[in-house]
Amino acid sequence: MSVVKDMFIAVVNIFSKQLYFIAALASIIGVTVIILKKEWAIYIALSFFCLMLLIFTLSLIYTLFKIISVGDNEFESISTFVKYETSDSNKIVYETYRLIQSKKPILTEFLFSFKWSGTHMPVVTSNLQKVKNVIDDKDPTKYDKAILQFQKPLYYNKNEVIHFKAELDDADRQSDTYVANRIIQEVDIIHYRIILKYKQNDYDKNAILERQKLNSIGHNYQKIKEIPFDNTTKSYEFHLLKPEIGYNYRIIWER
Repeated sequence: MSVVKDMFIAVVNIFSKQLYFIAALASIIGVTVIILKKEWAIYIALSFFCLMLLIFTLSLIYTLFKIISVGDNEFESISTFVKYETSDSNKIVYETYRLIQSKKPILTEFLFSFKWSGTHMPVVTSNLQKVKNVIDDKDPTKYDKAILQFQKPLYYNKNEVIHFKAELDDADRQSDTYVANRIIQEVDIIHYRIILKYKQNDYDKNAILERQKLNSIGHNYQKIKEIPFDNTTKSYEFHLLKPEIGYNYRIIWER
């Protein structure tokens, strides 16, 4: 029963603007017919009704075509904020906020892929969604996954902010010192902030922004630019604008 209800709400959300417009226009035409009580007024009202019905039908076909043409993409990414923070290099907090737009009639959960190179599985939480499950893929070449459940269903063309937070234990110093994003669809901006509070006041080593084609063999990363370390905030900060699809981008500060 809840599925039927969700489908009904989704349809209402998709076509609410058209329905409101038609209802308002129908009210105006109805009042006009009552006042004039002329035969020609009835024909005008009927013509308007047929025209509105045609417009609504074309709008319905267009919207359904847009939904179907999206294919396998359940959402579009708009922007991403990534924060990596540690005060001693042992306890690390990796956090990301991601703005998406639904491209399916109904979305109830989001599959967040991540890969932690340390030996201890991270503690995953979210301030905006419910963590339904965390899947630990034992294969180091594959990504682990967190299933984040929305507080309420997300309907077509509606936006949602996804929040993912991982508390990481790297006491054995086995993790790699970089943050990375796979670009498999368009995104306007990725904002990186890497906070290393334990660094000395004279630390001035630049981080490197580099990229590699997805599924390429080896570590043949292409250097894009160097990012200076801000000693006042003890951080690296960078805005990656419209990254090219088909690449893995990363910011690395130690090798």
